[in-house]
Amino acid sequence: MILKKYKAIIFDLGNTLISSDYSGKPVQERNIILMNGVTELISKLSGRVRLAIVSNTHEITSEQIKAKLAEVDLSEKFEVIIATAEIGVHKPDPKPIEVALKKLNLPPEVCLYVGDLESDRIAALAAGVDFIFSGTNLDNEFWLNLSNKESAYKRALASEYFFDTGYELAARKKFDLLVKPPGSLGLLEPLVAKIAGIRKSYKPDVDPAAIAVFIGDHGIASDDSVTPWPQIITKQMGDLAAGGQAAISTMCAANDIYLEIVNVGTVEPTTHPDIYNHRIGAGTKDIRFENAMTEKDAIHALEVGAQTAERLIAGGSRFLGVGEIGIGNTTISAAIISYITGKSAIEVTGRGSGISDESFERKREIVKSLANLEPNLSGVEILARIGGFEIAAMAGFILRAASEEVPILLDGVITTAAALVATRIKEDCKIFLLAAHNSAEPGAIAALNYLSINPILDLGLRLGEGTGAALAIPILRAACHAFNEMALLSDLN
Repeated sequence: MILKKYKAIIFDLGNTLISSDYSGKPVQERNIILMNGVTELISKLSGRVRLAIVSNTHEITSEQIKAKLAEVDLSEKFEVIIATAEIGVHKPDPKPIEVALKKLNLPPEVCLYVGDLESDRIAALAAGVDFIFSGTNLDNEFWLNLSNKESAYKRALASEYFFDTGYELAARKKFDLLVKPPGSLGLLEPLVAKIAGIRKSYKPDVDPAAIAVFIGDHGIASDDSVTPWPQIITKQMGDLAAGGQAAISTMCAANDIYLEIVNVGTVEPTTHPDIYNHRIGAGTKDIRFENAMTEKDAIHALEVGAQTAERLIAGGSRFLGVGEIGIGNTTISAAIISYITGKSAIEVTGRGSGISDESFERKREIVKSLANLEPNLSGVEILARIGGFEIAAMAGFILRAASEEVPILLDGVITTAAALVATRIKEDCKIFLLAAHNSAEPGAIAALNYLSINPILDLGLRLGEGTGAALAIPILRAACHAFNEMALLSDLN
């Protein structure tokens, strides 16, 4: 049943449910003209899912909409009706849809929005709600579009990634014309030039900036073999991050960075209202004994990440950082890095959150065994055999952001492992990657070298959460501002 994931369907009004051609008549004089297939579809949906309306209006109220729908016996079918004239904000702003979600008391991931305009799509995605276009016959095209709804991950794969070397070269040349010695801003100069090439702008910037943090647990952490920390920590840290009390949330607040927390697969379900709940399962399987997940679950996690990037971009973000929380994920990352780069377990395995010598040796042996899998596995196969839900989601996030030509700022060793998987799936995404810092985990160096990316910071960080990205964004912001506002040598007298 293709409706099974949805608890509510939210409709646009004009040219979705009713014709908007009223020849300038005031609302009280208008006759309702239903679009083709509306009566049939609403009849099929009524009682199966909850129904709502969110309509852009300049003066018409929700009560007036309800009164008009009563003329065609539809008013009682819609539990919630939002007229934007009453809240003062209109689509493509997501707020009207968010107001509807609040009235329905439902999370966005179980709702679908149906509309006829691009502004409807943008608003829905920014609110975290799935979207389909309405079409000319609502009953026929609703079911067709729902069954054929292309995933965000598939959109990422189908896209042609384009980096504009012309903008990059122009930025490099401009740096040499600014009032400073050539090359004196060091690594900042090629970084800003790269952002110019990605953003296709002669005035590159990193705003609006957002960081997505994906959380998930790993079966390998079900005992104390590779980590002394219990799995419940993942859920607890996710709650703290969403509540503004974790390192990442304090840093984002200090640096004007939007933060989003996405649960992809914690052992303990999350209930925090500010966490996007896309939990696929109660953590992955223990890779010492079986595959981490099915390929179907790997693609599901890739989709969660791709949808997250799509939602943030629809909401206006133009620079994206990525981070994670997951007990045991340094072991998983080391195995992925070793497998893809060919580096030995000794070269890529670190102590993670701090483990004993005995645990460290066990961790190395596990990484060594996983790195010796059959050669030439695809990205999805690697995820299914080794990877975590949050690592897969980050790979999907990277791919979808790159497909929209948005810069992606990696955090630490786990995010670099995800980037390796993403490049395994579609190598073209590599040019859109930047690295926030050189993690204290040894695998990070191997991964960044493989990706040919120089890190911005080297502070011995190994916290994860996206904290390195939150610290690097202000540096990139300042560098872009300097590039855009500094005087030219030719301005000197």
